[in-house]
Amino acid sequence: MGTLIQKSTSIPFPEGATVNGRDGTVTWVAKGKKRTGKLSKSGMVSVKSDNWTAQYTDEEGVVRRVATKTKNRVAAEKILARYETEIERIRTGIATREELDYAQARKVTLDDALEQFRTKMVASDNTPQHINLTLQRISQFCHETGIDSLAKFRRETTERWIASEIQRKERSPGTINHYITAIKSFVKYVVDIKLLPSNPLVSVKKLNQEVEQRKKRRALTEDEIERLLKAAAMRKYRKKVADEQVLIYRLLLGTGLRSTELSLLTPSQINFERNRLTIEAEKTKNKKADVMPMRPDLVQAVKEWVELHGIQPHERIFLFDKHSIRRSFYRDLKAAGIERVGADGRSIDVHSLRKTFGTELARAGVPLTTVQRLMRHSTPLLTAKLYIDVEAEDMTQALDKMRVY
Repeated sequence: MGTLIQKSTSIPFPEGATVNGRDGTVTWVAKGKKRTGKLSKSGMVSVKSDNWTAQYTDEEGVVRRVATKTKNRVAAEKILARYETEIERIRTGIATREELDYAQARKVTLDDALEQFRTKMVASDNTPQHINLTLQRISQFCHETGIDSLAKFRRETTERWIASEIQRKERSPGTINHYITAIKSFVKYVVDIKLLPSNPLVSVKKLNQEVEQRKKRRALTEDEIERLLKAAAMRKYRKKVADEQVLIYRLLLGTGLRSTELSLLTPSQINFERNRLTIEAEKTKNKKADVMPMRPDLVQAVKEWVELHGIQPHERIFLFDKHSIRRSFYRDLKAAGIERVGADGRSIDVHSLRKTFGTELARAGVPLTTVQRLMRHSTPLLTAKLYIDVEAEDMTQALDKMRVY
């Protein structure tokens, strides 16, 4: 048989307390309520908890103490009775501990589990932006699939959603993969804390982005780069805005920075003496910091811009954000007479300037591993497959360099 106890804790002698000399009872007032305890030989005061604790022996003979979180003895007795009933069911073979734990876990709501997952991500030192985006994607997935409890996470439901997204073509394969990563990490977490007995999504695979890639970008040619810069400089901007746009294009082409990274760039990130650029983790796609070399001519151009406009070390260098950079880019493409989508189906967008950076490095004979490092990619394969254009002219020039036998 189990029993109910009120656990005791020792506290320092309360200020203003009185002691009954006959039985050692200590009396004092805390937060407007009368409290009592027992004075020990050490001078500490032993205080009983108001809440009841259930004490019982489990199916393996181990004595357990579990807080009932209630001051009401009748309610606490019901909780103790439930534990004893569970133990009896396990001993008679009616149920297993895992089944009973799972049944209890099913009472945890999806919102509660997501909040626990948020706490776990905060403790793992993820950035607020990453945490919010991850939770947003999980919530959006649950809304679109009708999942409103942990028990409804199923492999077939997830794979139907993936197939639907591929057909709709509203989200890119890369974005779909971000959703899959967020969902799988959440489900793995709830399995780890025993809110689910097993992981139903362990076999769900991410898309092969090389096969499923929706947007086929291309790099700009030398002629197109010249026309783009000229169009930006001659458009009907105020002179400062036009000069800023040209400098932005030069930096995107000469550093391989993403438009988001460039829009958040501050003078403090650039070492103007050593020609080094510090990439801050919170401003990057992969949340990894890095220090990269920077061409002296670009460093000098940024230095002159910063000095001319009195930009402080931790102020943003450019007024443009990633959205206005994109809008201006498309206007300048049109002014330069450059088609956004070619006859071969390949397109040009702001990210094409990053692809142009990788392609120009490769054409200059820079080794692939060095190009990978400058573009801050995880593997040379990603660099070669998605960020370097090899045109027929490049292949012809390569053949011309061969020895004739």
